[in-house]
Amino acid sequence: MKYSNPKIPEGINSTEENPLKEFFLLATGTFTFIIVLVFLLGSILDWSSKYIPFSYELAIAKPFITEFKDEYTAEPIGDSDKVSMYLQSLADKITPLMALEDDVEITLHYINDETVNGMATLGGHVFIFRGLLEKLPSENALVMLLAHEVAHVKFRHPVKALSKGLLISLIFAVVSGQSNSDVTGLLAGTSQLAFLDFSRSQEQDADNEAIKLSQYYYQHTQGASELFNVLLLESKKANVETIALLRSHPEVLDRINKLRVLSQANNWRQQGNVKLLPKEIITLLTQGKVTQALKK
Repeated sequence: MKYSNPKIPEGINSTEENPLKEFFLLATGTFTFIIVLVFLLGSILDWSSKYIPFSYELAIAKPFITEFKDEYTAEPIGDSDKVSMYLQSLADKITPLMALEDDVEITLHYINDETVNGMATLGGHVFIFRGLLEKLPSENALVMLLAHEVAHVKFRHPVKALSKGLLISLIFAVVSGQSNSDVTGLLAGTSQLAFLDFSRSQEQDADNEAIKLSQYYYQHTQGASELFNVLLLESKKANVETIALLRSHPEVLDRINKLRVLSQANNWRQQGNVKLLPKEIITLLTQGKVTQALKK
């Protein structure tokens, strides 16, 4: 038999489909897979976070707390300590009413800075900034704010947020081909732990818990209403992006409506006697504002 070299038919290694269409399908499939993977692993992390020892949170947070406070502490430390002690005394009064785990401790920190913010992070550390504290009209509103942040700790929201952040970063590292040194540096810097973003559902859970505490503690929910009204006024200002407390939170009007619905559903009083902030604390806040202004 004589060997012949047949001619290869045209287009045998190509497809009639548009290559852009194939790329789109491949990219969509990959993106969908990553989204589903993140959702499933995130759900597992949410469920398992309650088994992470609180001591582990404390160990992670310890170096960050010192670094973060050093960034803002420039005025006489005694003044900040007095405000921190006042905040701590209020927290010590309400935390026994919030059914925290036995090993969970709440530590309050006052930050003399004009940022309108209050935040909870790992290890039960709660930071309250002067910019928000000086706007609160009563101690009732402050207790509502503290209860909201303590609720985040109770529900383990900081460790859940950190776990999900690391998960997303690790998946991105795998997809983008980051080096091991880049991945191991994900926890570097204060921003990784200071501004942990909580989901809107987590913020609403913290609101609900704080409203219940406010009602139980004062027999009315006016403190919650006052806090939300402060946030509403802040949200109407031009530079909303500077209001750190509003990041990822539900819309303030929505929070006010849910407060009203929750109060009406449980026949809670929405108004009552309020307690003003101590004059000494107001004086220290004013002094802190002057001190910071002189530094600029």
